[in-house]
Order: sequence, then structure tokens, then C-alpha cells
Amino acid sequence: EVALRLARQYHKLRGNAGRVKYLSLKKGYHGVHFGGASVNGNANFRTAYEPLLPGCFQIPAPYAYRNPFGETDPERLAQKCAAMLEDEIAFQGPETIAAMIMEPVLGAGGVIVPHESFMPMVREICSRHGILLIADEVVTAFGRTGSWTGSRHWGVQPDMMCTAKAITNGYFPFGAVMLSDEVAETFESDESGKASIGSGYTYSGHPVGAAAAIACLKETERLDVAANAGARGRELHDGLLRLKEKYDIVGDVRGGAGLMCAIEMVSHPEKKTPIEKPRGEAVARAAYEAGAMIRISGPNIILSPSLVVTAQDVEEILAALDAGLSAA
Repeated sequence: EVALRLARQYHKLRGNAGRVKYLSLKKGYHGVHFGGASVNGNANFRTAYEPLLPGCFQIPAPYAYRNPFGETDPERLAQKCAAMLEDEIAFQGPETIAAMIMEPVLGAGGVIVPHESFMPMVREICSRHGILLIADEVVTAFGRTGSWTGSRHWGVQPDMMCTAKAITNGYFPFGAVMLSDEVAETFESDESGKASIGSGYTYSGHPVGAAAAIACLKETERLDVAANAGARGRELHDGLLRLKEKYDIVGDVRGGAGLMCAIEMVSHPEKKTPIEKPRGEAVARAAYEAGAMIRISGPNIILSPSLVVTAQDVEEILAALDAGLSAA
């Protein structure tokens, strides 16, 4: 919410008051407050609350397993999605668009890992058209992708970054919006009085939250959890690919960017028919009984283990998944 508001304010400070629209990705998730829900790309968080914020438009996500282009090659798909972004900008008019918001790796939408070229292309397009790039790193920041942030994983510097989750590892509710030097300077150098930020909450700047964040980030660096996430993520992803060879119910396996992986379950591999809900529930129940609590989201098993998970833990997770899939 804060990042979306600041994006509009930033453009007003620069004399571009007409830049009020937002672009985002289908399948993307950005929270359930009104602004975040409006840029969401998942109907589950939109339909019951419509009409939402006007001026929000979504483009196809680089989702190789299912996309409107029928494209299975991740690099070509990234190019086609980038072309759709260019087309939408041209249609809306770049002078009307405030920001593009995206997750470096789409999380709740099914752990959609884009080709490495995608986010750099989005960055270049946004820069060329004067559009701010907001990286939603609530999930991906502070080691999850095997890099310090998801944006850094793809070699991109966004204009704003939304963070939470691993910033305190759940020990205290805390989130932070980070600004690039250029965006911060626009606010700090203003002399009109219009740069006062009208965003704040009852618990904003909470000293206990700030202390928890500092302590957790220091420990995150000391333990080098990003390196562990990268190594364990590769082991988990490789194990999931082996399960795909074993079970027809596994339609797609996604991962390869740290400890963010997913299995998409299907009842018919060739037709890619999503698995029936009772069968998915049976997988989760059997996996739980075998020692691993897994998250089922629609047809997807979404896996985001602890950043300090060990190789032995990964083996136990894979064994439990094996038991779960065999019960479907």
C-alpha cells in the first residue's frame, strides 16, 4: 500500500500528476488491502471485493506450464510477456502509468520462476518509459532465492522494494519499504511542502520491531542463510524432479531459485487437468502423517522451508512428499 501511494506522489512531485495507473502480473500476489488486492493477479483475492481500485492492469506472467501463447520455452516466453508489457504501456500511454509492481519469483500464485532475462527486460522497459519498478520482496528478500534479495538474484535494482517476513523471521510483525537513492532524493529535496508522506500506522516505526529486524538481519548474515537456501533449494528441486518421473500426478515442478519450489498436480498429464480437491487433500494428509506439513494452494504444493533447513531435512521432506503422492 505504501509503495503504491509513494509512486503516485513521486510523479506528482516531479510535475507528472497524470501518472496514476499501475501495471502488474497475472498470478502475482501483493496482499489483501484495497490497493494490493487491486494489483493482484489472482481472482481469489479480487472477485468478492470488486469493484476495486481503477487504473490497475495485468499482463501475462512468464508461466511456462500454462500461458496464453502455448509457449513452453522459458526464454521465448519471457520475451513474449515483455512484449505484452510494451504493448500495454503503449495502449495506456506511458505518461499515465506510475509504476509496475512484480515479485521477482511469484510466490502465492504457484512459485512461478521466470527466465533470468525477464526481470532485467522489465527493468529496461520501465526505465525507458519513466515508470517506477516496485519489487514485492515480502517473500523473496533476505536469502529466500539463494541471493540477498530476489531482485539482486536477477541483477536488477528496483526503484522501491517491499519487504517483511524474513526481516524479522516472524518474531515480531514488521515490514519496510525501501527506496532507491533517486526516489528518496526526490522527496528529500522538495521545498514545496508536498513531499510529506501521508502513510503511517498505529505501530509504524515500532522500536521493538526495529530492534528485532536489526537482530534478525545480523543473524541472517552471520549464518549466510542465502548460501544455504541456494544449496538446499537445488537439492529440493532435484528431488522434486525425480518425483515427477515417478508420478503422473505431478504435472509440473517449479524451482531453481533457492528455497522456493512447487509441484503442480494434475489428474490428466496430457490435458493438464488440475487435480480434484479431495485427492490434493489426501496428498497433504499422507505427507503430514509421514512427517512434513505441506501447503496446498489449488492444484499446487507450495514449498518454502526454513532458510536454515539441513540436507537431512530436505530428504525427510522429499520422503514425506513421496508418501503423500503415492496416496493420491
